[in-house]
Amino acid sequence: MDGYQNNFEDLNSLFYPKHIAFIGASESSTLGSMMYLDAFKDSKWSDTFYPINPNHEKLLNWKCYSSVLEVPYPIDTAYISLKTNLIPKVLRECVEKEIKWVIIFASGFSETGDPKGIESEKEMMNIIKNSKTRIIGPNCLGPLNAKNGMAFAFASQKGTPGGVSFMSQSGGHLTQLIDTGYNRDIRFRYGVSFGNQIDLNCVDFIRHYQQDDKTSVIAIYLESSGSATAHDLFTELRKTTKIKPVILWKGGYTKYGSRAAISHTGAIASKNKLWKSMAIQTGTILVKDNEEFWNAIKTLEILFPNYLPRGRNIGIVTPGGGVSVNMTDLFADNGLMIPELTSKSKSKIAKILPDVNVNIKNPIDLGASGFILEIFTKCIEIAVNDPNIDIVIIPLWPHHIYRYVFKRMIKICSISSKPFAFCLPSIADNAKLAHRFNSAKKLLHDKR
Repeated sequence: MDGYQNNFEDLNSLFYPKHIAFIGASESSTLGSMMYLDAFKDSKWSDTFYPINPNHEKLLNWKCYSSVLEVPYPIDTAYISLKTNLIPKVLRECVEKEIKWVIIFASGFSETGDPKGIESEKEMMNIIKNSKTRIIGPNCLGPLNAKNGMAFAFASQKGTPGGVSFMSQSGGHLTQLIDTGYNRDIRFRYGVSFGNQIDLNCVDFIRHYQQDDKTSVIAIYLESSGSATAHDLFTELRKTTKIKPVILWKGGYTKYGSRAAISHTGAIASKNKLWKSMAIQTGTILVKDNEEFWNAIKTLEILFPNYLPRGRNIGIVTPGGGVSVNMTDLFADNGLMIPELTSKSKSKIAKILPDVNVNIKNPIDLGASGFILEIFTKCIEIAVNDPNIDIVIIPLWPHHIYRYVFKRMIKICSISSKPFAFCLPSIADNAKLAHRFNSAKKLLHDKR
């Protein structure tokens, strides 16, 4: 916003608040506030959570206050779930109370395209100007901290905390990422839904995650850069990718998607080729859909920083020729190399394979011999030890060989520094077996 300097400050207290207020708290099932109340009811903040509603004396056994100014304790974070015309008054009270973080759940601002909504955002920025108060949102869900149980109202909390920190303009995408991510054994650290980004924006959170030693992978869903300039976003991405990987899912990259983004978060999406160029120049990993997003996150969570491939040379070992052709095309289209094995490796494979319906160059098509466990695992071991290969891709089918191959792969992993990637389409619903692959060091598991 004009006239407002969006300086970076330490965001730790946003993820570790002590006292939280919810302005507009209500038990009405038609209001989003009820979901927040349920989320905080059984949380560690049950004794330091303050519902604000002048029409109630009590809500869910909490004492209800008519204003944040009546709360006799310092408040770190305030959530606002009110109609847009009521927000300026309570925001001024938050500034007077010196509340550091204000999360505006309410929508109805620039994302509507209504000039009144745009003016409301400008008014909010003028209210907090030169104060200690910062805004997350509006039109957002707020922060998540997997370690202390601070969660969005729409997301189930389960799983083990880890090193993946994420941010999203879309609350729906973010909650889907959490639920699907936990099912795929992705371990999260921090997250934030920041909606329209009128104040704190993607650059602020990229910088914070970059400086956070416990964050190993950064995942981002953006429709625009919000209040951040393109130059600031470019600079921060380039700086961050030198330290840890950044995955960016850019929404609204088509003409129609851009139109939808405006009505979703008020985002004015720039041309897709500019985002692609920025990703290439900054070293950011650009993905196009949620499946690529999850897979990229899981892959880097496993491999970074200790097991990243040394290069882009792919080795493919499979008992089927068709899938190896498709994979070769896919990898080549994405700038990866499928080199021939060394003469020494080809000689070793030739000694254990029949001279019928096979290819020992790369991809290594084992034909029917690939269903013989000893032959299959021996050829994988040869490919792993080949100096021309940096990572081994193993499409596994039929499903009955998965369990047997897994044990042998663990053994090979213990003596190899190279990662493996398994494609197991037939067991997408076998969560127990998928968990075994995902939990194993250097073993990647792709459910597709």
